[in-house]
Amino acid sequence: MSHSASTQGAPHGTPWAYREFIEETLAMARIQAELGVTYASIGDDAGLEYAVRRLVAYTRATLGTLNDLRTTKEQRS
Repeated sequence: MSHSASTQGAPHGTPWAYREFIEETLAMARIQAELGVTYASIGDDAGLEYAVRRLVAYTRATLGTLNDLRTTKEQRS
C-alpha cells in the first residue's frame, strides 16, 4: 500500500483507489476478528462486543466501497 487511505476518507476516483481502501479496511477487520477471538477465549465479553462491533463497521465500509468500485467499473465500460 503506497499511502494510508483512512487518513483521506473514503476514496473517490480510480478503481485502484477503491481497492486500496478495501485492502486497508479488510486488514483492520482482520485485526478486530483476531481480537474478538482473543477476548472470547479469555471471557472478556465487553472486549468481545467491542471487537465484533468494530468488525461489523469495517465490513460495512468494505461492502460499500466494493459497490462503489463495481459502479465505477461499469461506468467506464
